[in-house]
Amino acid sequence: MRVGFLGPEKSFTWEAALRAVGKDLVAMDSVSRIFDSVEAGEIELGVVPYINSLEGPVGEVIDNLAMKSPVIIRVVEMKITLCLAVRGKPRVIYTHPHAAGQARSKISELGAQVIYTRSTSEAVEIFKRGCTDCGVIASPKALEDISEKICGVEDSESRTRFAIISRDYSSAGSSYTHTAIIFTVPNKPGALYRALAPIAEESINMSFIYSRPTRLSPWQYFFLAELECSQCGTAIEGMKRYTTSLKIVGRYSIEALE
Repeated sequence: MRVGFLGPEKSFTWEAALRAVGKDLVAMDSVSRIFDSVEAGEIELGVVPYINSLEGPVGEVIDNLAMKSPVIIRVVEMKITLCLAVRGKPRVIYTHPHAAGQARSKISELGAQVIYTRSTSEAVEIFKRGCTDCGVIASPKALEDISEKICGVEDSESRTRFAIISRDYSSAGSSYTHTAIIFTVPNKPGALYRALAPIAEESINMSFIYSRPTRLSPWQYFFLAELECSQCGTAIEGMKRYTTSLKIVGRYSIEALE
């Protein structure tokens, strides 16, 4: 079973994939490429960063869940520790956007410009190629052969959930605790309230809800919601009366990687 992950190796996603799946890992350069490869059957599973406790969901993951066929079959949660290595007096810091968001205080303290990379391990590769007055924020694994570094530069305790995606639910377990949906509502007063009412009526807890521009037309939004239920059928059927589109994008349990 080939498993794609957001690479290069020693990124946080690589570590999550290694611990959750463990073999036949294939590094890929973007979340969209992973979704495309799963959809085309080039790989059986993909591992992507899903949501961070400080920075929220990953926008590119929401876009792909909304527009493509792969679904989430499992979610693993991992504590995130960020490390900083510098060369000289850093004028620029290389890192991934979500890592930068989790270490805003340290970056502000340094007064450095952030240059975003596709993963923290890619940031380390750039740093190692040689630069003057620069720094990098990445995982302890990615910086393990750099002796001078400071770890724990995240603003507060940070945890990321990584989604394991598949073409369908055939490789998922028979039991799950959470259901993820993406839906849209008409642009009129009370539309979101009415769409969510069936969830409350069935006494289902909603772990989170997040809005994301659809990119299909201005001021139109997708809503990603996570429901704490395995049998959500009645509530979801009720929601369909008040939504313009609704798609189940995940059925999964959440496993902590300690």
